[in-house]
This record gives sequence, structure tokens and C-alpha cells, in this order.
Amino acid sequence: MNLPLVRTLGRWAIDRSQSYTGMARILTRITAAFLRLSVFNPAVFFVLVRQIYFTAVQPLTIIIVAALVLGSITVHILLRALLTLGAYEQIGDYLITAMLHHIAPITCTLIIVLRSGTAVITEMALMKINREIDTLDAMAVPVEEYLYLPRFLAFVIAGPCLSFCFCVIGLFGGFLTLGFLHDITFANYLDRLLAAVHVSDVLNLIAKSALMAGLVCLVALQRGLSVQRSFTEVPIRLIQGMIQIVTLIIAVKVLFNLF
Repeated sequence: MNLPLVRTLGRWAIDRSQSYTGMARILTRITAAFLRLSVFNPAVFFVLVRQIYFTAVQPLTIIIVAALVLGSITVHILLRALLTLGAYEQIGDYLITAMLHHIAPITCTLIIVLRSGTAVITEMALMKINREIDTLDAMAVPVEEYLYLPRFLAFVIAGPCLSFCFCVIGLFGGFLTLGFLHDITFANYLDRLLAAVHVSDVLNLIAKSALMAGLVCLVALQRGLSVQRSFTEVPIRLIQGMIQIVTLIIAVKVLFNLF
């Protein structure tokens, strides 16, 4: 028997089980704090507003640029392909599926991961090492209300909002930047989009984006709090968190495609 391989697999399984167990505990505490309506506490609400600003408002510039670039490429390629095939009537269905179901939620989640996910992991790790969390416990300040709940809600709110902005800018801005290359009017293009979009598409976008963003926050919180007492653990937890987040994003994507 290959004992090193068994040890590696065993360590991997233990690490994953501890990680998901920790995420479940954090989610349970967040749910309890939410049911207690802790978000209406002025101190907690102030933290929530700050987190929403950092997670959902500040990345708008990046979202706009990414939406214009990816939207222009997507609209241009699909228009050229469908016009060549004589199937322009299907442009709305293809664009709605591509943007709302695939490009927007994944792109926005990755931006949230790189910008806010890494910040939460580092923030929680440094607070743990500097004993700030122990200080909050000693002062009887519930960490699930002051630390966990505002960040989780900010991520869950930011995911769908940024994805919706990405879709609007990508679909409309993409046509306005490269649509002049095709013999199509904007009014006709808009009619095709409105005829193709359904409530189920919007609900899919909201659910997928919120779920992905929520998982990003849970992983970030758990990985940040898993450090012990050494600053050298921070980059290790950061890398582990990024790998786990990408794995969960793929799993969510597969799950939604199955159903």
C-alpha cells in the first residue's frame, strides 16, 4: 500500500470535513443572528452598510469594464454566427442564456472572490491572530452579529446586484460598441431580447449569484478563522480558500445545469 498517498488523501479528507463543518457552524450562527433581527441593531447596521459599499459599490468600475468587454465580444460573435446561419431570430435566446445563466454570475463571483473574498480571509485571520475576536468575546459582543452577519448579507446582496448590472451593461453596451458592424437596428435587437427573457431566467440569475456569493463568504470566514497564532498561516489559508471557492463555484454551476 502506498502509505504517503493514503496520508495525503487522509489529510485532504480531514481538512475538507473540518472546513465544511466549520462553514455549517458559521451559517447556523448567522441564521440565528438574522432571526433575532440583529441587523436592526445600529452598530450592526452600520457595519452592514460599510460592507455593502465595499462589496457591491466599489467594484462597479471593474464590473462596467468587464461587462463592456465580455458583452461586446459575446454580442459580436453570436450576431455574426447567427446572421451567417440565417438564424437571427434566435439571437435573444442565445444572448439571454449566455449572459444570465453563464457569463454574468461566474464573472461577478470571481470579481467578488478576488476583491472581497481575499479581504475577508485576511481580515478574519489578522483579527484571530491579534486576539481581537477573543476581546469581542470577553466584552460579550456576539461575533456572529458584528462580524459574520453583515459580511454574509453584503455578499448575498452584492452577488445578484452586480450580476444584474453586468447583464444590462453587457447586453446593451455590447451592442452599442460593436453592433454597428452588423446591419441590425437597436430597436429590433431590443425586441429580440425582451421576447427571449423570462422570469425564470432572472430567478436563476438571482439564485445562482446569491448562492455563489454566500459560499464565497462562508469559505472566507471559515478559512480566516482557522489560523492559529502565526502570521505565516495567512497566505496558506488564503490559497486554500481560493482553491475551495473555485471548487464550490464549479459545483454550483454543475448543479444548476443539471436542474
